[in-house]
Amino acid sequence: MRLALVINRSAGSFRRLPLDSTVPAIAVALGAAGHVIETHVVGRRDLARTLSHLASGAAGIDAVVVGGGDGTILTAILAGLGQSLPLGILPLGTLNLFARDLGLDTDPLEAARQLAGAQPASIDLAEVNGLPFAIWASLGMHPWVVRRRDHLQRDGMRKWLAMLVAAMRAFRRYPMVEATLSTAEGSRTISTPMLFITNNAWKEEVPPLSREALDTGQLVIHVAACSSRLSLLWLILEAALGHWRHSKRLQTLTATEVRVTSRKHRMMVSLDGEVTVLHSPLVFKVKPKALQVLMPVRTERA
Repeated sequence: MRLALVINRSAGSFRRLPLDSTVPAIAVALGAAGHVIETHVVGRRDLARTLSHLASGAAGIDAVVVGGGDGTILTAILAGLGQSLPLGILPLGTLNLFARDLGLDTDPLEAARQLAGAQPASIDLAEVNGLPFAIWASLGMHPWVVRRRDHLQRDGMRKWLAMLVAAMRAFRRYPMVEATLSTAEGSRTISTPMLFITNNAWKEEVPPLSREALDTGQLVIHVAACSSRLSLLWLILEAALGHWRHSKRLQTLTATEVRVTSRKHRMMVSLDGEVTVLHSPLVFKVKPKALQVLMPVRTERA
């Protein structure tokens, strides 16, 4: 195949890996199976434009491998990749949740070797108000923390320190989501500090979490049933230990579509770790097998 390799030079991995030597090594690993590699190393400002051009098919590419974190991969999906052309994921971010879901090694060179022999596979894609996301969406404290972490990073603070400071501020502020959840089975009113909606179910494991499957056609809704900071701390501890699924502090339901209605006209939402503001109501849907990705052969067989 003729593969385009698009590297986000702002990806988190390049804080520990040398850009000038790592990118050529990745290209060589991808090309080992006989693929022709066209490499693009771009910054944040040029990322969306480059991905959109490749997704249009004008470049004569058979598939696009995108190197970055989960936010970079979401940018690729928004550009149309995974629908017009198969999307390959190269883990160069901090958590690399999507790459873990696909069974890719977290080392980018080993992941490139896996992708060299990967095959296209169709997995589920989710959306909210027509805006796609691949992994998960959140409301409440999480997007609040992410937005303030990003502000602190722009002021020069390191990512993990910024995350800690933002989390402490959010815990003090304790923003709540007051809304009604509506599914085919009925409606319920919630008041929660955190609401998560995942595209297929997570495994019950120690974070960072990965998903049990990628093609069940189900959304899983998790509502933190925490009325106090202490109960939320217990839930966070249970999650950190990998014992969250049967917690009495967490309510879980599944659906193919869920509507979140709030008195607020605008709601802050995190999609795969990228924060946006959307108008209420929020309508979450799953689109079965709507995303085409390059899947490592060993994962597909498993």
